[in-house]
Amino acid sequence: MPALLFFLLYLGVALVLSALLFYPVFQAVDALWDVRPDRLFYRLVMIIAALGFWPFVKLLAMNNRDALGYSLKRGDYLMTAGKGLGIGVLIMSVHAVLLVLLGARVPEPGNVLLSDLAITLLTGLFSGILVAVIEESFFRGALQHGMRRHSNVLITFIGVNLFYAAVHFTRPPPTPETAIIDGFSGWQMLAGMLHQYGGFTDFMDSFITLFVAGLLLSLIRDRTGNIVMCVGIHAGWVLSIKMARELTNAASDTPAALLIGSYDNITGWAATAVLGLVTIGYWRYGHHK
Repeated sequence: MPALLFFLLYLGVALVLSALLFYPVFQAVDALWDVRPDRLFYRLVMIIAALGFWPFVKLLAMNNRDALGYSLKRGDYLMTAGKGLGIGVLIMSVHAVLLVLLGARVPEPGNVLLSDLAITLLTGLFSGILVAVIEESFFRGALQHGMRRHSNVLITFIGVNLFYAAVHFTRPPPTPETAIIDGFSGWQMLAGMLHQYGGFTDFMDSFITLFVAGLLLSLIRDRTGNIVMCVGIHAGWVLSIKMARELTNAASDTPAALLIGSYDNITGWAATAVLGLVTIGYWRYGHHK
């Protein structure tokens, strides 16, 4: 449990630093690009957290491959990650087809350009790998390793994945176009980071999906001793979600819309069921290291 408190404190420090630096960063960025202030603040938090990650894990004596979950032989990284990517694509593709069959999503009307598909595929793969490496290194890598040193498997899995699901809904509210950005704006955004939790029931289905997805990845990390497979699966999920959103639209005016959440119109109760079955299957039949 002390590890979880340290990681929460680390995120808190990143948030405070973002509030302090937001206004000068916004002035510099706004001079070059038109950017939404709330999105810039969120990205700034991620960048600061990423930049401080190595010194942070070094302080906790976890700056090594075993602790972070990268303990495979050098020649096995690509093969294991590629296998995970295929598994992730398969799981989420089955889920996407299920959503179409159930009427929760409908095929995109008209012809889909191959150039658009290619761009979505490339950007989805790139963003999937980037997101997966960052999130898996933080949650199933360092945090899970740190918690397992002092806690049992059940407490570790619950703690890691409640944290993992929670951060996906922790962001400042959209900034009105008429808002004046000044030196206090960063602190205002910091104060609003938890605003979505005022309507938790609106995204509870997607929150539970992310929690169950995290349980599967935590179980894989615990049994294989590394996160390389987790990175591949996570990247495959992100890629497949982007492709599904390119090829289909949410059928929000049908009863089947209850199966998908408002977070991305993909995750939700149906995704929880699919991922839950996969998790139970892996728990029952998956191999140990």
